[in-house]
Amino acid sequence: MSGKQFIITFWGVRGSLPVPGPGTVKFGGNTPCVQVEIGDRLFILDAGSGIYNLGQYLMQKDGPVSGDIFITHTHWDHIQGFPFFAPAFVPGNRFVLYGQGQMNSTFADLMRGQMMHPHFPVMLHEMGAHIDFCEVSGRDEIDLGDGIIARTALNNHPSGSTSYRLEHGGRSCCYLTDTEHYDYPDPELVELARGADVVIYDANFTDEEYLGYEGLPAKKGWGHSTWQEGIKLVRAAGARQLVLFHHAIFRNDEELEEIERRARQVYPDCLAAREGMVIVL
Repeated sequence: MSGKQFIITFWGVRGSLPVPGPGTVKFGGNTPCVQVEIGDRLFILDAGSGIYNLGQYLMQKDGPVSGDIFITHTHWDHIQGFPFFAPAFVPGNRFVLYGQGQMNSTFADLMRGQMMHPHFPVMLHEMGAHIDFCEVSGRDEIDLGDGIIARTALNNHPSGSTSYRLEHGGRSCCYLTDTEHYDYPDPELVELARGADVVIYDANFTDEEYLGYEGLPAKKGWGHSTWQEGIKLVRAAGARQLVLFHHAIFRNDEELEEIERRARQVYPDCLAAREGMVIVL
């Protein structure tokens, strides 16, 4: 195993839209953004509102900043923070953005779209940093250099979405969000998560909410999964730690603590993601 540190930091863990307030203080209200550091390499998973605080943290570092940013899909909650990512405005900084084109548009055009007038006052090409784009699809294997590999799989989500696996030196982290299970664990995601150390999984709903029990409207077809299905997936994949992610906007801190408690009774190596949480592999 390589001696390089492999560190995962959560900057945004909520789905759909930011929900700041007294009921979300413990787990956080920002939308998806996860930082992965492997040695001196920087990787960012999604650019939701959480990337703003990550950007402020990176601005405190000496010297230029470079990194690879992996976008699951271009629904607003996963890209809305990018126009406020301060390091992207600094000349000399360099970033490569990875994502999937959709609806006859390239991934680059989709990212540019949210920053076009009249939606935003600064165009993406005016940001200052050098930004490249790389299209991804399912079952890609991307050599990122320094012995670091990224792998992809396609998700079951309206308009499409991509899951990612980052691996180095016998350690691996999987980011499986905005995906809906079938009547069985998705075989593509099971294979992507095979033997992973950490699986960050879309647990927006509970089984009861998803199936419409107790008078609740069913959530089938909404493109999200449950903590119960996350446990099934990590077991099928022989993975280790499960991190529940993409928390529902209607879920407060106490409710998330209860979900975490219930999940750990079934699968002890399980956590509900919190802003500021750090996992070291």
